[in-house]
Amino acid sequence: MLNKLFKSTTALLTSALLLTVLLVPAASAQSTDKLQVSAKGKAWGIGTKYETAQFDLQIKNNYTDSSNGNTIKSWVLEFDFAGQIKSVAGAVVTKQTGNRYKLKGTNKTDLANGETLHLKIESTLNGAKSATINNITLRPEISASKWVLWDTYKVDDVVEHKGKFYRAIQAHQTHVANWTPDQTPALWNKVNIEGYNFSTSIQLNLDVTDSWKLNGTYKSGQIIFHAGTFYRCVTSHTAYAFNWAPAPYTASLWSKTKLK
Repeated sequence: MLNKLFKSTTALLTSALLLTVLLVPAASAQSTDKLQVSAKGKAWGIGTKYETAQFDLQIKNNYTDSSNGNTIKSWVLEFDFAGQIKSVAGAVVTKQTGNRYKLKGTNKTDLANGETLHLKIESTLNGAKSATINNITLRPEISASKWVLWDTYKVDDVVEHKGKFYRAIQAHQTHVANWTPDQTPALWNKVNIEGYNFSTSIQLNLDVTDSWKLNGTYKSGQIIFHAGTFYRCVTSHTAYAFNWAPAPYTASLWSKTKLK
């Protein structure tokens, strides 16, 4: 009797738990970041004239806006970065104010929902072995001029008036002073051209190759950087003298190599 009661109670509890799982969605499924960002690469020559960092910055756009076909039109990317950017594959730096960079696409300039923006960046790190890319903002570039009287507008023209943006829904010429966008809903729709704005930050994941230094201890197979060249340690040793630095005459200690 007790055994049957136990089995019956267990079955009821299992059913209740299963029903709860089915009715309550997982927390991870309820929230998706508007931007999913990753950044990783390699660096060498830190603190020398050869200092270089090469990294891939990937930004997945999860923002949806049916009014724009769920697509960021002519994307603009902005972020804070303490290093000095030398070049970007797939984009161009259009503005730099202090550590704040503004980039525009050179190849694919529209970014649909679910698509990932891939940028290959080469920079310096100002002597640091790590870096953070802060306040990453992805948005559409919309050219908006000031609304003016006696101007002619066509459908989809975007104007700025009193700090707000409006899109023309009828072609017209502004004959009257009170035909301002904020007073003529038959002519203009208010729009938020920063609608895709969503800022996030990420630590740059770097594989740093150390530079050769006096009294440094090196293991066989270890790769280091010295005077513009990469070397692989041939024999484990401690660099007790300057003339033990990687060079043609220290072939018993070092051999030239390439960084993968």
